[in-house]
Amino acid sequence: MSSQHIPAWQRIKIRQTQIDENKAEADFDEEDPLNITTHLATGSLTRKEKQRLINGDQNINKVAKKKVKTSNRKKEKLAKDLRNEIKRKTVLKDQLRYLIDFYLEKSSEKLPDAIQNLENVKANYLEEKLNKAAGDDNGGVVDVWKFSKQKQNWLIKHFFDVEELPVAYDDLAILYFKDLKGEGLKQSISEKCREKIKEWNDYVQLEMDKINAIVDGKETESEQNKDGDEEEKKTDKTEEEKQELQIPPNRDIAQRCLKLLEAWGSAAELQLLSM
Repeated sequence: MSSQHIPAWQRIKIRQTQIDENKAEADFDEEDPLNITTHLATGSLTRKEKQRLINGDQNINKVAKKKVKTSNRKKEKLAKDLRNEIKRKTVLKDQLRYLIDFYLEKSSEKLPDAIQNLENVKANYLEEKLNKAAGDDNGGVVDVWKFSKQKQNWLIKHFFDVEELPVAYDDLAILYFKDLKGEGLKQSISEKCREKIKEWNDYVQLEMDKINAIVDGKETESEQNKDGDEEEKKTDKTEEEKQELQIPPNRDIAQRCLKLLEAWGSAAELQLLSM
């Protein structure tokens, strides 16, 4: 056997050793601090973070990723707020859509401009449909309005709430309530309407009395009783403060109530509002 002969098992071991050495050299090149020039040139790291990277701190990547993740979350939040704002302007409540569809089918008049100009109405209805008079199908598909007890209950509940049922929908609401079924229900609504109208009339009369007193130069009750009992003065002051803090009745609600009573033919007994 020649002295130059190397057994097969030894050749395999030598080859594996060379592979391990090459791999270790490659790993050293990757961990060489001098190879971070490209990363530092981006300017996205602070001075402390660059120093930690040079020193071989492996957590620096986690810090950078965390910052990027936080920044993305803030951007998503702003986008969500913007989407919610758009939603508020474009979404039309089912109950109001129900009222619009009823008016378009039952009334021969065009939908009031105050409603047509609302952004949420424009976003949910074609202009041709809003301007179409009742009975004009134009040869196309006609949407049939269907009665809903649930939506009617909502309208009854919010008839005296101009936030939920805006003033722009007054004509539509009056047309709907005009043929409302149920004498007991109509009586209950009528009584509440009279209360709202009376509240407004009393408020207007009180304000007129105050104005007339100022114009005529009359003294207020507290000035006339200037020499009265001190305790009585305190009581009068407390009552005046209560009146100042009292929220005045809503004129729009009073007007809506009067329109409904007139539609029901029961407004003859009422004193007309001074509006």
